[in-house]
Amino acid sequence: MGAATTNPCGARAPGLGGAGTLALVIGFLAGLVLYLPWDTAWDMALRRMTERLPGVRITWQSIDHASPLGFRVNGLVAGSPEWPVSPRAQWVEVRLGVSPRLSLRADTGGRELRLVCLDTGDFDLRGAANLACLGRRDILGSVEVRAEGRVDTGAKILDHGLLDLRGKALQLPRGLWLGDAVLALEYKDKALRIRNFTLREPMQVRAEGAAAIRPGALLASPYAVSGEIVRGREAASFTSEGQLGDFLGETLPPE
Repeated sequence: MGAATTNPCGARAPGLGGAGTLALVIGFLAGLVLYLPWDTAWDMALRRMTERLPGVRITWQSIDHASPLGFRVNGLVAGSPEWPVSPRAQWVEVRLGVSPRLSLRADTGGRELRLVCLDTGDFDLRGAANLACLGRRDILGSVEVRAEGRVDTGAKILDHGLLDLRGKALQLPRGLWLGDAVLALEYKDKALRIRNFTLREPMQVRAEGAAAIRPGALLASPYAVSGEIVRGREAASFTSEGQLGDFLGETLPPE
C-alpha cells in the first residue's frame, strides 16, 4: 500500500470560500467602475438616444466628468427646421440617482439653470438664463426662471405646471426692447393660461389671457390677451390675438 501524499509544509491548501468569492466579485466590479471609459460609454448612449428623435438634431463637442451615475456634456446645441430657435449650452451636467431620480445643471453663458426630477414625475426648475442660448442674434438679455409641475410618467406628457420669467432688460426680434418684464404662465387641463404679463418700459402694461395648446405645434397655438396700457395717469384698454410663435418672428439660421 503506497504512502499517502502529504503537503510538504504540513498545511492544507486554502480554498476561496464564500467570503473570498465575494471579495473577488467586489474587486472586479470596483475595477470595472474605476477603469471603464465612461465618457465613451455615455457618448455612445447619447448618440443612440438622439438618433431616435425625429426631425431634431443634437450635437456636442465632448463629454467629461463621467461616472456610472452621471457626466457633463460640453458645447451642446439642439435644432430643428421647425424651430425658430436653436437652444444651446456651454455645458450640461447630468446626475442620476434615486431621490431625486435626475438632476441637471446647465450653463447658458455665465448663468445657470438647475432642474430636479423625482420618480413621481414632479419637477422643479430654478435659476437664470442668458437669452443668447436660444441661438438668435436678435434675442438678448437674461431672465430669472422658476418652474414647477408634474409630468405624466405613463403618457410622457406634461400634466400641469407653472412658469415664471422675469427680466430687467430684454431685446426681442424687430428691435423691440423691454424693461422690467414679468411673464407668469400656468398649464392645466391641456390649456395654457397667461396669469400675468407686466411691463414697465418702454411703456407700462398689465395683461392676462389664455392660449389653446396644439400638441406637436406649440408655436402655432392661438392666444388671446387683454389688459391695459398706462401712460402717465391715463390707462387705455387693449386686446391682442395671434400665435405664440409671433413673439419670436421669422426663423434665423444659427450662428
